[in-house]
Amino acid sequence: MKKRLSGVLVMALVMAMGFATIARAEEDLKKFGVRIRAIYVMPAEDFDNELSAAKFKVNDNIIPELDLEYFFLKNVSTELILGVSKHDIKSDADGQLVGSTWLLPPTLTVKYHPLAGNTISPYVGVGVNYTIPFESKFNGVSDFKVDNSFGWAAQAGVDIKFKDNLYFNLDYKYIKADTKIRVNGTKYDLDLNPNLFGIGVGYRF
Repeated sequence: MKKRLSGVLVMALVMAMGFATIARAEEDLKKFGVRIRAIYVMPAEDFDNELSAAKFKVNDNIIPELDLEYFFLKNVSTELILGVSKHDIKSDADGQLVGSTWLLPPTLTVKYHPLAGNTISPYVGVGVNYTIPFESKFNGVSDFKVDNSFGWAAQAGVDIKFKDNLYFNLDYKYIKADTKIRVNGTKYDLDLNPNLFGIGVGYRF
């Protein structure tokens, strides 16, 4: 009986120490993060079949991006992605500029970090995106508009710690942005679906 009681006490002590260690780790967790990235935006555009003969293309662009991150668990965080990009619309046949649009695509993702706390910490994430086009223009068309769109986003990347709370970051995101364009009162499908390749630095506090 005494041996069983001793065993139970030892197990209880070990469990208490384990919970204390977990609690201490959670207390030491730097919950807030800010990151600046340079982003290569590569739309995988797909115009409506009725416009396919025109062979339009949306060009790539390089933009700055600001990311705000919050860790509500050691291995789970949420990230708000902010940036603005301008894209020219060109004729794929001769490269002639025929229009342009600005895109504001705020994106919120939930990320899982399986090796959180390690020097090299990969992550994956999923989330939602709301793309807001503005200042859209098309040559010779007075009634031209690109509609807002709501879609999902997927993300993968890695943080590499190089000093104290400073991190080097590589990131990839895919944004499902299916929208419509209005040309002289008629609407056509336009799937922008950009791929975002990022490189940057982050700070945790």
